[in-house]
Amino acid sequence: MFNIFTTQTILNRIIASEGAKPEAARSQLFKMLRAARNVYVGLDSAESSGVEPLVSRHGINPDISKSDYVNGIPSHPETVLRHPSSLFILNISPSEASGIQRTYGVMCLSGDDANISSLIDINDIFISGEREKLGSGWDSVLNSVESLPSIAMLLTDRYLFAFRHPNAGDGIANIYDILQQLLPKQFTGGEYHVTIIFDNQSKHTSYTFNDIATQLNKLKSQLRRDYPIMMEVLGITPDCSIYNRLHNRLIISNYYFVEAAHKLAAFNRDRGTARQTLIPMTLFTDSSLSGTSTPPLKVIDQTLTTLRDFSASLSTLADHSIYLYAVNGKRMDKCMGIRNRMVR
Repeated sequence: MFNIFTTQTILNRIIASEGAKPEAARSQLFKMLRAARNVYVGLDSAESSGVEPLVSRHGINPDISKSDYVNGIPSHPETVLRHPSSLFILNISPSEASGIQRTYGVMCLSGDDANISSLIDINDIFISGEREKLGSGWDSVLNSVESLPSIAMLLTDRYLFAFRHPNAGDGIANIYDILQQLLPKQFTGGEYHVTIIFDNQSKHTSYTFNDIATQLNKLKSQLRRDYPIMMEVLGITPDCSIYNRLHNRLIISNYYFVEAAHKLAAFNRDRGTARQTLIPMTLFTDSSLSGTSTPPLKVIDQTLTTLRDFSASLSTLADHSIYLYAVNGKRMDKCMGIRNRMVR
């Protein structure tokens, strides 16, 4: 769920600057404020009554219920972790905002330099051919999103482990390459969460679920990050309620997704393993902010809603044989809730 957290001063300044302009001349930030699910505002003082009346007239509906939270972030920046898929625009310096973003993996900007261009998609599309070289493989495909802050990652592809031969697409090798590009270089928000979902019945015959969970957990040391990583693995079956709703092959983080038309095991080093399109996208496009197309963030919301509903149902599920589950290489008898912070 995409929310914006800002202050009364900043919001009023934006409204004063943009409110009188014709629609076509308004900034992307103004349009994003209207597109956000909620705009939470920190009031300037306890006596303040709110934001200027102009705000609601322009389709921005500020919520002051989290005012103390917003105002407390500069003193307690770790609290941005409570809303990891949101945008924070605060009364702090650009260097302070950059530090919060780099440290906690959450998009944070200074009100003096609220450049949201990194959240507007540039519409990169890559087309791979079987055994044909495509730039540097995943390194090239992920260039446009790898610098975005990230707090967790989710990979879902029912046939991720259907092959073991590199030319056909080795799932473990591709996950390593993806994580090597996308895991942040620095993260101090506790464990970084990685969740991988696949069809356990469609895996290659030489694999067991335990093999896959163990090999994925071993990747953590190979990735050489200096923060802990939680590796969560869910092997679903066609009897699982979410099976048909997870058809798309996706990499999802809190500010982007990447879709593969055929499979995430897309490369053998820098050569394609299938003819397909690979599309990295951030949360918005220019046309979605103008209301003429759907914002890409809907893909993220739909997928996470599916997983939240499934996660909530697990405590009352009668038959846990419809999936297999492991955390950090350890097989669990049952899952009582998906642990990834984007799903919780």
